[in-house]
Amino acid sequence: MTLAVDFDGVIHAYSRGWQDGTIYDPPMPGALDGLRALMDQDAVFIFTSRNPEQVADWLFERSEFNITWEPPGEVICEFWNDRNRILVTNRKLPATAYLDDRAVRFHNWNQALAGLTTKGS
Repeated sequence: MTLAVDFDGVIHAYSRGWQDGTIYDPPMPGALDGLRALMDQDAVFIFTSRNPEQVADWLFERSEFNITWEPPGEVICEFWNDRNRILVTNRKLPATAYLDDRAVRFHNWNQALAGLTTKGS
């Protein structure tokens, strides 16, 4: 399997929102151990709207992960299946599941619209 993990709010605590684009917080409690546990079983990539190199550097400084990043505008793969490295990208690649703090699970449009209305309240 391949798992996609959002960066802000899932790995990076993101306590003050976007700010000026800097990555200012420590990792979320359990995030680094969680990524290691996922990598024991599956290929993992991190998806982010940030510059992937910035995220890769932040993650490398806090862990001993083998990390590859995809420069914006470049495509290094169409599918990620390497369990020995984490890919950081700003593209949505195929994955078995996405782990994201802002998701609304889609079952049908009525449920999705109701979920989005509830999230906005």
